[in-house]
Amino acid sequence: MSQSKSGSGIADRSVTSIPDFTKIREGDSLPEINRRIEMLGEKIDILSSEISELKAAFEELSRLKEFLPLNIRVVEVRETTVEEAKRVILEYCDKYKGEIFYPDDVADELGLDLKTTVEATEELMKEGKVEEG
Repeated sequence: MSQSKSGSGIADRSVTSIPDFTKIREGDSLPEINRRIEMLGEKIDILSSEISELKAAFEELSRLKEFLPLNIRVVEVRETTVEEAKRVILEYCDKYKGEIFYPDDVADELGLDLKTTVEATEELMKEGKVEEG
């Protein structure tokens, strides 16, 4: 038995299983065979409906995913001077030597103001202490 989650835009409901009386056996009468065929048709209709609901839910989730951030991180930014930022950025560069990184990532990682990080990075590049990407 399965149930959809609340808040997904799809009504909560349980899937009712249909007993399998549909096997055709030797000696079954034509009315019994027709009744079983009808039951199979009903099962197919139910499954088709559930597949349609699942497709709609998947499409809705796919659309919503575009509007949701992949990662949310709260970064506490500390006030610092450009000189102090240059010092910690150089330490960061030494620690991750050879890797490519961007000022916004460095600012987040080190808890620095982005404007200060960009300014410090530009000064370090002018001084030849860090290279552009």
